[in-house]
Amino acid sequence: MLQIAARQIRVLVVDDSSTFLSTLCSLLQDDPNVGLVTGASSGLEALAAVEQLLPDLVFMDLQLLELNGLEVTAKLHGRFPNLRIVMMTAHDMPGLPEVCRQGGAYAFATKGRLLQELSAILADASVSVNQPRD
Repeated sequence: MLQIAARQIRVLVVDDSSTFLSTLCSLLQDDPNVGLVTGASSGLEALAAVEQLLPDLVFMDLQLLELNGLEVTAKLHGRFPNLRIVMMTAHDMPGLPEVCRQGGAYAFATKGRLLQELSAILADASVSVNQPRD
């Protein structure tokens, strides 16, 4: 039986905090499921990066310069409905995860818990990317 190697996922991290952006990018680069990691520091940069790189997974900060994460997510979800977007924020407010999902986010994570959830998010994205298509 011929076995096809799993494709590594392409990830975009969007955050206006250069410290958080570089930290998360470094963590992602160490994961064997991830082949490409790119960062963007604003909503407009994120839109351009997705158009150019066609990532499989986006970690999107809720509070961004120019356009906020919900605005960017809505634009991306309309154009790339299969793109998995994980909305991130430092603030955990009641109802916010549901608002993010209604806006097109695949998942929601507070930055304080993202480290604990990162492996599961990447594994799920990797499975999705490597599923056979009809």
